[in-house]
Amino acid sequence: MQLYLDLSGGVSGDMTLGALAHLGLDLSALQGLLKNIGIDCTIACREERRVGGPGRRVDVSWPATQPLRHPADIAGLISRLDMGGMAKEKALAVLDGLTRAEAAVHNVLPEHVHFHEVGAVDTLVDIAGACWGLEKLGIDRVTASPFPWFTGHVECAHGRIPLPAPAAARLMQGKPVRPSSSQEELVTPTGAALVHVLVDEFLEGGPCGRLAALGTGYGSRPSPTGLRAWLYEPAGDEGSGRRGTDGFGQFVHEQIVQLETHIDHLTGEEIGAALTALTADDCVLDALWLAGIGKKNRPAGLMRVLCLPRNENAVMRLLFRHTHTLGIRRHLLDRVVLPRRATEKGVGDEMLQAKEYVLEGQGYLRAEADALAASACERGVGMPALRFLKNEQTLTALTPQRERTLP
Repeated sequence: MQLYLDLSGGVSGDMTLGALAHLGLDLSALQGLLKNIGIDCTIACREERRVGGPGRRVDVSWPATQPLRHPADIAGLISRLDMGGMAKEKALAVLDGLTRAEAAVHNVLPEHVHFHEVGAVDTLVDIAGACWGLEKLGIDRVTASPFPWFTGHVECAHGRIPLPAPAAARLMQGKPVRPSSSQEELVTPTGAALVHVLVDEFLEGGPCGRLAALGTGYGSRPSPTGLRAWLYEPAGDEGSGRRGTDGFGQFVHEQIVQLETHIDHLTGEEIGAALTALTADDCVLDALWLAGIGKKNRPAGLMRVLCLPRNENAVMRLLFRHTHTLGIRRHLLDRVVLPRRATEKGVGDEMLQAKEYVLEGQGYLRAEADALAASACERGVGMPALRFLKNEQTLTALTPQRERTLP
């Protein structure tokens, strides 16, 4: 399922949470997750109706004065939240984008940023809640309309600043905008940071497919239409690619991102650790190391990683973290894949995880390598013994008899 955000009425953290709540997200569960990490707050969701129709408004309150938090403090809280790894990665990426934007406009290092307006509990709730909410609603891709352009001024801790606010303006750079006559703050820094990380594609003409539900989120700002969020299924598509057929059977076209970097500064052990970390992450489709000779005749290599477009930011963070490379090249590629589904395959007297696919009209079952390796280890044989197995009796003959301990 995909989500289309109509940004014409603006976007902020509380508007995003309100729209997700209107789509059915239970925010009481989020309040419980925050309480488990020591953030005692109340998340109130109520019905609200404006020109944009019925919707939801979310307000966050807390009983005590909160400490001034630095980016590392908020990142630590997000890391402790009991939510999926992908949601946590996205939340940390949103926080990082917001931090870097604030650091740039105030000309300080990111670690020296003091989150004045954006550092309160409500922003922690907005960032973590939006990323957690997308996961809970089963949304695997987010698209959006262009940003609305707006003017005017707003008062803040730093005085009277022009709109869009400097941090929001920085996060809006490189993204499409449309003119509007509004002189109110339609896009907040937190809202811009959420769009910066979560939106996979901007659609000039709107979504194409079957609309499933509409959620409208209103915030503390007087936006009359609010943030409208549409759940939809893309036209003629059951997933992320388009299907077709040729003489060899059914196939699927889809887009992937290829990230690559040349590395000459890591040891063999560090390269192995980086590949292990990358391939262990669910966001990574594949990772490859190609050895060679680099500049100054140094032993070097090409690290190449594949992922889906919606996971690009998370995978780039992983690649930077585990290689400390200073630059990554990205390529958006089309690929054709055979449809497959997870199933099980009988090997001897047990069922192993496998994938099933069709090629040239013939169905095939291929046992997963990890399942084969685990079974072979348990039986005390090598993987080829299971791959070339003829029948259960052969397996019994191959499997060493384990010693029995007498009572």
